[in-house]
Amino acid sequence: MKPSGSPCPLDQISIICFKRCPYLRSYLTEIIHAAWSCGVVPSEWKKACTILIHKKGETANPANFRPITLESVPLKVFTSCLRNRTFQFLAENNYIEQNIQKGFTPKLSGTLEHTAQLAHIINKARVKQRTITYHNTIRSQKCIRRSPPNIIYEDLQYHHIPDHIKNLVSSLYTDFQTSIITEQFNTSFITVLKGDCLSPLLFNMSFNTFIQHIKSEKYRQLGFWKSSENGTPLNPLHWFQFADDAAVVSGQEKENQMLLNCFTIWCQWAQMIIRVDKCSTFGIRKQVTKSIQYLPKLFINNCLVPRVELGKSFRYLSRHFDFNMSDEDHKSEVYDTLTNILNEIDDLPLHPKNKILLYSRYVLSKISWHFTVSDIGKTWVNDKLDSIASTYIRKWLELPISATLSNVLLPHNKFGLNIILPSTKFLQCQTVSRKALKSSPNEAINNLWKDTSNHKNVQYDKYKNTKDVLNTIRKQHEDKLQHHLISQGSFFSNIIKHSTLSFNSIWSSVQSKLPKNIFNFTIRITSSRRRWMQYLPNEGRFTWRHDSVLNFTASILKSVNHCNLYAGYISPSVITGDELRPDLLITLENKCIYILEFTVGFESNLLTNATRKRQKYQDLINEQLKNYEKVKFVNLSISSLGVFSHPSLDFTEMLKDLKFDKQCR
Repeated sequence: MKPSGSPCPLDQISIICFKRCPYLRSYLTEIIHAAWSCGVVPSEWKKACTILIHKKGETANPANFRPITLESVPLKVFTSCLRNRTFQFLAENNYIEQNIQKGFTPKLSGTLEHTAQLAHIINKARVKQRTITYHNTIRSQKCIRRSPPNIIYEDLQYHHIPDHIKNLVSSLYTDFQTSIITEQFNTSFITVLKGDCLSPLLFNMSFNTFIQHIKSEKYRQLGFWKSSENGTPLNPLHWFQFADDAAVVSGQEKENQMLLNCFTIWCQWAQMIIRVDKCSTFGIRKQVTKSIQYLPKLFINNCLVPRVELGKSFRYLSRHFDFNMSDEDHKSEVYDTLTNILNEIDDLPLHPKNKILLYSRYVLSKISWHFTVSDIGKTWVNDKLDSIASTYIRKWLELPISATLSNVLLPHNKFGLNIILPSTKFLQCQTVSRKALKSSPNEAINNLWKDTSNHKNVQYDKYKNTKDVLNTIRKQHEDKLQHHLISQGSFFSNIIKHSTLSFNSIWSSVQSKLPKNIFNFTIRITSSRRRWMQYLPNEGRFTWRHDSVLNFTASILKSVNHCNLYAGYISPSVITGDELRPDLLITLENKCIYILEFTVGFESNLLTNATRKRQKYQDLINEQLKNYEKVKFVNLSISSLGVFSHPSLDFTEMLKDLKFDKQCR
């Protein structure tokens, strides 16, 4: 059990108390032994609280919330023991199917196996010009947690569960009560068959009765046939099940309809309702000499199943599938997710160190699932996503354009910040995906790994685990940084060879301090932060240039009699407030105000900086229009070559309005 799990509001007892106190664990063990021996679950354990977690959509619709039940720790431990013992009994006697139903199964990456198999089948059907009909049955409206008790007991009897275990399950689900808790109100306790850690196993057992039926020869031959490398026909694949998400694949449309008819009859017995509006169909067939997508007609309860439009994609287990298997939907989704989250983090009033922490622990985890299940190319990740992440990292760390990220990407013990780029996370996720296929207990998945070990995936198969990926990438950054330092050292070695002794004595101290000075200039570490704050405002070339021009301009404008001048860090806030403080504010008698801002930067970025400053003060300009008849924003771009660029023309017009003569201008 995870220590981070929320305690039940009824007793407020956390699992941490039991983890840190052996006496409590021994006392709980005695209680569980007593309940197990007598076959009765204590009534105090059969109460829980349910909270509602918002999924998506409008919050006024209760269907957009997912109920999460918070149980007491003793009940969690008891049901976990009951679940583990039942699963062990089923596994030892081969009573449960794990090749078709792969949900709620420990040590089995069911999502990765199903999505990889389905993608391989679609590719084979498209390339080999084979006919394939796909039907996606998504989320039956009722599951085993709300099934009648007689269905649960019939499932237990079907799998030869011992009577003692059946009595414990019967006692657990008899008069179980829960209360829904919200911010505004709490409901009274109601009797339900609610979900706990035992419910997923009971669902698998219930669905296993259907799986055993379609494994018969009558239905087994209805799947999509394929041959191995030596031409031997393999068992056809016709049903993919993960929890309550099902996918039906067949070689002919009528075969798929037969499987759906069988499934409909079973759902009537299990009292489950199929959500036809959430289902979809997808088909590929041969036309002359090529494969095309077509719209199959499949029915459930005499209702036509919605069909995937031509050229569009469908989604199964969070992966997008289309006719060309292009992964364009995944690319668009992961690009938008990364951009939106980084923009939100950038707008937060946080220290840059905390923004980097959010990037490492939150942002990368949000896009890791797309990297794991899809076949996005590594080149696209390097070109698109790495550039976005690098831009924000440079911005938060205030790295100059000339600085490299090789230092930042190193671990802490190498004086780095232990940051990884999205491309590194992509390699780790692909390694996990390939490792799951290779180490699967299912022989068909092992053969799939061999079939897909092509030129694209071999670059991921060479890594043993995610740690191996991280060490390899960091070694590359370290070698790159070392190469740069060696190149810098070769400059001084050539100078020493062709210089006098007196010249070498002058340069020896500079040469020895160069690597440290470069490092301190690139990354403002804690030890050098005081020196940055002490000298940069006075002697930095950008700050010095800005302050010099500002002081000169303010001293000249003081001589103007018919205007008010606001300068400095505090004075402009009298008018603009505390959030925005431009360099100069000039108000004239004719209800006109000038907002003057100086921009100092690299010569190549003058126009970009001018546009950025205007966008920054746009809200201020609109607000001041309420108090003044005219509000004019003047941006003065300053470079090492002087004052130039198009924004300087506005400054000249301002001097004309202030009635400065031509010689002064």
